[in-house]
Amino acid sequence: MKKDPSPKNMRDAEAGPQVVGPEAAALEAVDGVPASVRAKAHATPFGALTPSLRDLYNAHSGKVSDKWSTYLDAYDRVFLDYRNKPVRLLEIGVQNGGSLEIWPRYFPNSELILGCDIDTACSGLVFDDQKIAVVIGDANTDEIERKIVTKSATFDIIIDDGSHTSSDIVRSFARYFPHLSDGGVYIAEDLHCSYWQKFEGGLYDPLSSMSFFKRLLDVVNHEHWGLPRFRADALATFSDRYKIVFGEASLASIHSVEFLNSLCIVTKRPSQENSLGVRDVQGQVALADRGMVSLDGTTSKARDQTGNPWSLASTTMEEEIETNRALVTSRGARIEELSREVAEIREQLQGGRDQIARMEAHLVERVEEIQVLQGEISAAHATANVLRAERDNEIARAQAVTTALQARIEQNERVVQEFKDSTSWRITSPLRALSVNIRWLLKRVAAVFR
Repeated sequence: MKKDPSPKNMRDAEAGPQVVGPEAAALEAVDGVPASVRAKAHATPFGALTPSLRDLYNAHSGKVSDKWSTYLDAYDRVFLDYRNKPVRLLEIGVQNGGSLEIWPRYFPNSELILGCDIDTACSGLVFDDQKIAVVIGDANTDEIERKIVTKSATFDIIIDDGSHTSSDIVRSFARYFPHLSDGGVYIAEDLHCSYWQKFEGGLYDPLSSMSFFKRLLDVVNHEHWGLPRFRADALATFSDRYKIVFGEASLASIHSVEFLNSLCIVTKRPSQENSLGVRDVQGQVALADRGMVSLDGTTSKARDQTGNPWSLASTTMEEEIETNRALVTSRGARIEELSREVAEIREQLQGGRDQIARMEAHLVERVEEIQVLQGEISAAHATANVLRAERDNEIARAQAVTTALQARIEQNERVVQEFKDSTSWRITSPLRALSVNIRWLLKRVAAVFR
């Protein structure tokens, strides 16, 4: 997996040393072989019996290599003109190193097969062929780029088989396409990962690696934009997102962009070979439009498109989408926050419901207790009523007895009163008084003699 490179400051700055004059030829030399010698090297005849890349893969028994079968057939076509040349090849991401063993067999006159991998386990890879070398580290750092450029200032073939994440793929292209020689081929493998979120992609992700390579098609057709804009302007959002700079001269050297299943193949040629060129009108008979003959040798002139709402305006489509995505992300964060608040409120409501349920259960228990008490009270009331009735009956009987006794008392009192009012009672009154006095005197005498 590769990391973010350090940002560069100038739009037109090209990665790697820019040398002119006598030193340029020396930079083109690899292992002491000058560029002029490399261009003339044809040591191995190339004919119909030359094994295909698939043949070499099927016969391979050394270090493990992992390529999709479609790639093998595509590479036979794309690399056809390089088979017998002194190729310099850079492969980012070598894993077990099997492809590094196969490439020298496929390119028998190759000068350098250089691999780069961030996995330190790859430092243990050893090869018998001295043309094969491995650089360990993150290809998207200045330090590793310097180590790679020290091996060779330019490469004829660059293959990105690294982390497959969109950020790494775009950064690697910005960093190493300037090191591709004119006529060279830059290939990004396994772009199906561009459709997966794990690799920083998605079908409609405007900043995925696949979206980036699609945008390069517009760069190739820059002369038809009809806008006062640089090629790099079409990639402004990628530059901002991935902290990279695309040189205008480097973008102008893109000759073609070809897509296959999971592959993008970008070829490089001098900028003058990448324009539409002049119009070639041949023939003498023009029954429908005689004016066509006069167009021979003319060039295409783009019409002004500054007023076209579908052309590049103040912002690119990716910039607008990225702004909208930032807004969606912001809204998403707010929705998440509100969702958390709602979840907390729901939790609180659930807690309240649980408490209410407990209270209701408690109330049910109390109601049952009250109902029991009410039953006991009703029974007590019934008992009290019975007792009250018995009491009232007793009282009534007592009152009847009392009334009867009172009547007898009154009757006795009348009898007594009648007796007192009788003549005999009055005659015996002095005797009763004497009897009382005698009793008192006897008590006094008894008290003296004690």
